Amino acid sequence: MRTIVVGAGIVGTSVAHALLARGHDVTLVEGKGVAAGTTSTSYAWINSHKKHPESYHALNYEGLKHWTKTIAPEHPETVQLNGHVEFALDNEHRTTLTQRLERLQSLDYAARWITADEARQLRPVEIPDDALIGFFPWEGHAYPHLLCRLLIAQMQQNPSFSLIVDPATSVSRSEGRVRLQSGTELVADAVVLAVGNETTKLTATAGVELPMIPREVGGAAFGYLAYVQAPGHGLNGPLTSDHLNIRPNGEDALILQALDLDVSADPDKEVPPQIGEEFMRRLRTLLASDAAELDEMRVGHRVIPGDGLTVAGPATDAPDNPLWIAVTHSGVVLGPWLGEALAEEITTGKTNPLFEDFRPSRFSATAQIPAYAAPRKPGDQ
Repeated sequence: MRTIVVGAGIVGTSVAHALLARGHDVTLVEGKGVAAGTTSTSYAWINSHKKHPESYHALNYEGLKHWTKTIAPEHPETVQLNGHVEFALDNEHRTTLTQRLERLQSLDYAARWITADEARQLRPVEIPDDALIGFFPWEGHAYPHLLCRLLIAQMQQNPSFSLIVDPATSVSRSEGRVRLQSGTELVADAVVLAVGNETTKLTATAGVELPMIPREVGGAAFGYLAYVQAPGHGLNGPLTSDHLNIRPNGEDALILQALDLDVSADPDKEVPPQIGEEFMRRLRTLLASDAAELDEMRVGHRVIPGDGLTVAGPATDAPDNPLWIAVTHSGVVLGPWLGEALAEEITTGKTNPLFEDFRPSRFSATAQIPAYAAPRKPGDQ
């Protein structure tokens, strides 16, 4: 099969890699650059932690297992799965942490309570003795931009693969055609759109309605990430606290997230200095080192379909439909597994039962889309 994949983030790159492995001739079309979109501004926490409904938890669990069993052995430099520590001091956080941990235990997901001494052994930060602390040993963090580059370098050794950097402006679902900004037109047996927040605009050119959450300041779409130089920080995995989430970004750097501050995140404006100062103030309550310095503030644009759930599958239920769509808020967790699962469907025609609740066809002109709440509390993301 000749297949076009549009979008070279973690999802699109993974789909292209899996299709090529199954014998397709693959053209990967990217408008900006490899992993230049949301993949480059992701906290990249590998988990199936607070995923509702259970069918969405099942998807993320498959994604987590794929990172563990396939990506980590093949590309160990792209992921660290050393568990996730979360501690709560305020009453509301204690309640939600208890609810999440007990639910995960009921789903046979690795989750347990640990003491403050155990937590400090796992994460060398200031954790009070009276904290309520959960440990999730299967979880970790990834470097998705690095995985994208490695997969594309592999694919470029195959003569059946080509990479085109040129924005796609339209797509046809009747003839498998993709028109690029340059005016070039590509034709294939199948087209997979993995274009993140460009999904609505591009699917509309094919007559397919697929809404994303509104691009509004104060909503769920935008969030801050603080990039910090912290030589010898000693962390080997994610840490969640009442007011700050921390993950390593190599041995001497960290990425910080503070969900309650995201209410002011605006990609069209410079980040106010006081936001960076507040991130660093919170970090200093946890990290004993005085050497930490703020390097950069970024505003990420989360990829969230209108109802908050993953979209994966053919654009319509028609049996001869050549257009497929892959878009998800869990892009880093799901990307590598989603690529394999979609490539298998496209190649064999056999439907994956795990995708039953996540088909694009659930968005119709008469569909009622529930409001998606912005992530503002620990564990919400």
